[in-house]
Amino acid sequence: MIKRLANSFLLVVLLVTAGMVNAQPAPAASQKESKKEQPVAGETVEEVGEGDVVRVNANLVSVPVIVMNRDGHYVVDLNRNDFRIFEDGEEQAITHFSSVDNPFTVALLIDTSGSTAPFLDQIKAVAKTFVGQLLPIDKVVPVYFHGEIKSLTGSHANDSKVLSSAIDQMQPGSINMGTRLYDAVEFAMNSLRRESGRKAIILLTDGDNTWGKATMKGTLQDADESDAIIYAVQYGDAPPQKYLQQLVQKTGGRYFKAGDIKLIERSFAGVADELRRQYRIGYYAKALDRKGHARKIVVKVNRKNVAIRARGSYADSP
Repeated sequence: MIKRLANSFLLVVLLVTAGMVNAQPAPAASQKESKKEQPVAGETVEEVGEGDVVRVNANLVSVPVIVMNRDGHYVVDLNRNDFRIFEDGEEQAITHFSSVDNPFTVALLIDTSGSTAPFLDQIKAVAKTFVGQLLPIDKVVPVYFHGEIKSLTGSHANDSKVLSSAIDQMQPGSINMGTRLYDAVEFAMNSLRRESGRKAIILLTDGDNTWGKATMKGTLQDADESDAIIYAVQYGDAPPQKYLQQLVQKTGGRYFKAGDIKLIERSFAGVADELRRQYRIGYYAKALDRKGHARKIVVKVNRKNVAIRARGSYADSP
């Protein structure tokens, strides 16, 4: 009897001891690992440098803003507290802010299809006017397109002499190759998506699209979701192209109808400076139940007698 009690007591001690071992806290390394933040499902995190603003996930909206006074000069002394931003009439808390004079990355899209052959010298002149404003810190993705989409230099470039020489050597494509305008715009937006900081697309074209995989609707929706500003110059005698105007309107850029080449060159001469002298403000949008819903954006500045240019809306991803 005593022997059975002793064995039972020993068994209880062993069970209690085992439970205590299992209940011991995990080693410090394991505790540290368990506290490591895990990305939210569907979130893409991108490392950024100081002053950069990127779309971290679907709810972070990044808005480029240009502010000018009555004399046409850029207003460069504003800070975060000078801005207010509204989405669908409701004021949003600004969580990201960067100021002026930052480098930029530009996708330079040059239409060399057969239909632009009569205007190719003008297109080259405007393209060279732009690249002549580049600084060593700026980057350009030079692309020409007709029935194909090809890089002008093979990679990013920031040497204005190299770019100007490449632009001079461009030749128009055959008229029977057609024009893949929508594909080229899609290509440019995809190329810039991997870049941080300020981004823009400069599109020199007559506005014709004859074939390709991308669609007008799809690229306009991508423009809504993109944080790149689009500048478009339309060549030819056709009326202003609504597609080009919509690209510009959705991204806060500018549309030019080529007529007087000297006037276009003068107007376009300040685009690089404009890209540098912009603010970028960001906020976290509230999730909506309706995908594809267009959200209206209004930016206000605590400064009198200024003009503000910024995108007026964006759309949720469907």
